[in-house]
Amino acid sequence: MLPVHAGAQTAPSVRVLELTGDGSSLAAYTLAGGFFKKYGVDATVGSGGATGGGAVVAAVLGGSAEVGFSNLISVVAAIERGIPLTIIAPSTVFDSKAPDIVLAQSRRTAYASGADLNGKIVAVTTLDGELQLGAAVWIDKNGGNSKLVRFIELPETAMAAALVQGRIDAAMMTEPHFAQARKDVMLLANADSAIAPLFISGVYFAASAWVDAHPELTRRVSQAIRESAHWANTHHAQTAAVLAQNAGLDAATIATMTRSTFAESLTAPEIQPAVDVAFNYGRLKERLDMRTIVAKAAPYWNK
Repeated sequence: MLPVHAGAQTAPSVRVLELTGDGSSLAAYTLAGGFFKKYGVDATVGSGGATGGGAVVAAVLGGSAEVGFSNLISVVAAIERGIPLTIIAPSTVFDSKAPDIVLAQSRRTAYASGADLNGKIVAVTTLDGELQLGAAVWIDKNGGNSKLVRFIELPETAMAAALVQGRIDAAMMTEPHFAQARKDVMLLANADSAIAPLFISGVYFAASAWVDAHPELTRRVSQAIRESAHWANTHHAQTAAVLAQNAGLDAATIATMTRSTFAESLTAPEIQPAVDVAFNYGRLKERLDMRTIVAKAAPYWNK
């Protein structure tokens, strides 16, 4: 994905790093809709070659970008380990009625239960992140044992080929990658619904030192993302054009995929379910109260 640049040169500049999927492209939609410009932010949005949320976290910490997108669990786990990150805005909402994250398998296989994956290989973009958590919970709730499954890290662009070639047995795929590969892969399960029917699964964050040094700029970035979330949820034709360019998709593929839903609010109950499950599965050492993290985001996110 080539970086997209917009805004007057006199406006403060911010580099935003995200991925190329629909659910991880809200900042690109924010830029395309003119919301960064509206809030006086000269934004550059790109993927920088990042293949997963963990890579984005590392890039932000390394100074390659001021703001990044990642799955919720990777960011919360980093914060728990003492890594100085601050969540500044929510992004994707997982909705079990319209899942944009699914557990997929090759059309050459016929797995139907969690037990079928015992001893098998399942690919995720980031080890110990939200995608692995969703797959593990579904496996355990459907007759399997996630401790007997080998999880590996793989870019989503490589998952379909790995499934077809038999190098992996299942993969947690997001849109548009699942839609692109429909001739070769098929649904195994709506795995994330095993976590909760509805929860915030992705967030935007920044290094805490940068947030502390730029509170007004952080607020502008957060407000731009907040306003664009409703626009993106209700203007699929416009965002489809951005997605087509960034992910190299055609209109026909986009028309068949499940479009992502973006959070228009940020509350602890919308985040807590995934965090509680992460604690139960050992991804977190403590059962964190999300009210503290939401309170830190509130000065930037709330109007």
